Amino acid sequence: MSLVPSVPASDAVAEPLGWRMILPVFVIVCTYSAGVAAVLPVLPFLVREMGGSPLVLGIVIATEAISQFASAPVLGQLSDRFGRKQVLMASQAIAAVSLCVLASAPSIAFILLARGLFGMTAGNISVTAAYIADHTVPTRRRQAMGVLMGGAGLGGIIGAGLSGLLSDTSLTAPVVVALALTLASIAVTAWRLDGGRPKTTATADAGGGGEAISFRAILGSPVIRVLIIVMTCHFFAYGMYVSQLPVFLADTFVWNGHAFGAKELSYLIMADGAINILVQLFLLGWLGRHLNERNLILVIFALICTGFVTAGLATTIPVLALAVLCVSTGDALAKPTYLAALSVHVSPQRQGVVMGAGQALVAAADIVSPVLGGFILGYALYGLWIGAAVAMAIGGAVLAVAGLPGRGDPEAPPSG
Repeated sequence: MSLVPSVPASDAVAEPLGWRMILPVFVIVCTYSAGVAAVLPVLPFLVREMGGSPLVLGIVIATEAISQFASAPVLGQLSDRFGRKQVLMASQAIAAVSLCVLASAPSIAFILLARGLFGMTAGNISVTAAYIADHTVPTRRRQAMGVLMGGAGLGGIIGAGLSGLLSDTSLTAPVVVALALTLASIAVTAWRLDGGRPKTTATADAGGGGEAISFRAILGSPVIRVLIIVMTCHFFAYGMYVSQLPVFLADTFVWNGHAFGAKELSYLIMADGAINILVQLFLLGWLGRHLNERNLILVIFALICTGFVTAGLATTIPVLALAVLCVSTGDALAKPTYLAALSVHVSPQRQGVVMGAGQALVAAADIVSPVLGGFILGYALYGLWIGAAVAMAIGGAVLAVAGLPGRGDPEAPPSG
């Protein structure tokens, strides 16, 4: 049984990107990501203000990941069955509730509750990615996923910029802005997104002969198994690094004569968003034409390892900027590459479940990595923290070399 859908050669070559379909999704992802980015710079300092240690911050982040792990595959399956729009709106409504709780949180326990609720909305990205996969042919999919991630990058710039402006006023002011942005994304989803179910799913259900969709069946593909493990290694390493970077810099880095704080973190998140957009516009397409899937993944791991080591050694703003450039470029390349690679190896009616399941397994890495990183930094073992992230990334690169095909491009349509 083949998990890869067949695509007519003429469609694969000639089908342009449907910008009228993609633009609303771009706006939805942009506003959602702006809300996320508005909260990220202040979250570590909210926890610290309430007496939380690096380990407590790791637990807060892990709580969100546990919720994501539980909800992402369910949201993916529900979106396959009932439609992307309905599930996306429900998820966005939960995000709004979680931000209300966070804005009024009197203690760390309420922050944990808020982030647990917010983790349930992480399926937003997998549902929108499945929506994109529903409406694009395989040869255009990496480009379309790149547009999606470009929206996330632009949202990151907007949200982090707003957070930097407002964080001096109050640490909760950016959370209120995030709530407003989430409400805006709900409005765009309600008014502009196609509410229908995926055609292939609807047809299969109507005929009564649709085959059962299960994660076990999806894992029957050796390439998908390797891809998911490689993704898990990547996001474990990245999660260990990014979750504790604010703590590391607050402890060790002097920014223009003063301690590193929420405003400075917002600058880094804005830079990350700008790099994301530039990568999607100029670098991803060029690399996609010259590198196959495996080699592109190796470039990604080389970039993030270089960035991790550079960040650990940084004592000046230019060196820290170089670290951000390397890590952000690798992460910007990773997301569309992994999403596109997963999507082209499954049939259309399985897009939601495979995106959700892949995200859930990545969330499993996010459960452990911030807690482990927080435990290590709690003892000020900065070298061990960076070394563990680098070791996990190297492990992912080795698995990619051993388990992924070295020739061809998986985005090329099957010949049969």
